[in-house]
Amino acid sequence: MSCPLRYATKRQLAPNIASYPVARSVVAQAVHNTWDRALKVSAEEMTMQELEQANLDLVLWLQDTFSGANTHFSCESEFNEKRLPELLRESMAEEIILFNPAADIHENESLMFSVFAYFVSEIYVLLKEANVANVGLDGNPQVEAFIDLWSLRLTGAPVASDFKKEEY
Repeated sequence: MSCPLRYATKRQLAPNIASYPVARSVVAQAVHNTWDRALKVSAEEMTMQELEQANLDLVLWLQDTFSGANTHFSCESEFNEKRLPELLRESMAEEIILFNPAADIHENESLMFSVFAYFVSEIYVLLKEANVANVGLDGNPQVEAFIDLWSLRLTGAPVASDFKKEEY
């Protein structure tokens, strides 16, 4: 993905993580890398301890990236540092508390760590449910839907699960 140029200086800008195409490429790469690591574990090229460390590294990298702390990406500081945690808290609090009852969802750093830990765990659920071992990642509608859902969620776009159904 090419980087935009800053008009005044003609200097290249880092990709903006708050934009959907950039976020989508990051989410898709996380899914692909996780699948590659799962294959390495099954081929005994990677241990479970190495896999656990790689998963933790991914969670921390995603937390830094989407919180605006990764210098390889630009961001919308007001959005990434403040509004994104608020949106995730509003839309995902129940899921996060079920996933990690110890998470302090009112503290942004704890919330963001828990969101990305949940995201990484959901990649493994996806890989199994989407039958990636037989169908593959590319062109798999379940994989594409997962990538789209998380890309929308991480750029502040509403997703269907954000809307609560009213009971009549």
